[in-house]
Amino acid sequence: MGLRAAIVAGGRGERMRPATDATPKPMLPLLGKPLLEHQLGWLKRSGIDDVFLCLGYKAEAVQEHFGDGSRWGMKLRYSVESSPRGTAGAVKDLGDRGGADLLVVYGDLFISMDVGRLAAFHASKPGAATLVVWDTDHPQDSDLAEVTDGRVTRFYRAGPGEPAGGLALAAVWLVRPSLLELVPADRPSDFGRDVFPAALKAGLVLNAYKTGETVEDVGTFERMERFTRKWERRMGGGGRQHDHL
Repeated sequence: MGLRAAIVAGGRGERMRPATDATPKPMLPLLGKPLLEHQLGWLKRSGIDDVFLCLGYKAEAVQEHFGDGSRWGMKLRYSVESSPRGTAGAVKDLGDRGGADLLVVYGDLFISMDVGRLAAFHASKPGAATLVVWDTDHPQDSDLAEVTDGRVTRFYRAGPGEPAGGLALAAVWLVRPSLLELVPADRPSDFGRDVFPAALKAGLVLNAYKTGETVEDVGTFERMERFTRKWERRMGGGGRQHDHL
């Protein structure tokens, strides 16, 4: 496919303590193996084998488990931050490595969506990025987007005076180098809070790609348990795992 991917997985996992006191969140087990292994398997099946892992907290546990990725037929490279740079700051420097578009994924998602379809949509649209959006069941703690004619026009959080529903950012996006140029080098920066609003203010186009495919936020134990129950029902009650790497 020619795409590179970056998985942003450097946070401390505060919502999943005390488990994350000893184990970084990407290495917590889901359906019998580390969450990050599910993400890499999805990328591999999608034809993406060149992946940057953006790490911070307890990065060595991830590096020891996955190594250079060769035993899975992948090329894994690591970007380890000594202090938090935010979700956008973590990938800023990756935009300088080849100038190609970059698939960015947050590390607390279980994903089984068609990347080829997303990439084709992205390639057909002008703009600085394509943002995957979904109908969320937890808008109260999600970054929400207002979409008109397939383009994001505004970002907001749930609250008084705002729509009760709305489309949530799924933390999966395809970004072009022009977007990463907006990421400041001298301070932490987040995609949803800082970079995407700045892009709209600068007149850049952000396209919305709505999906009903599996993009599950499993960033809390409650959501992880709910997803596991749903997955086991889908698999006929036997708890069959997703395809391995």
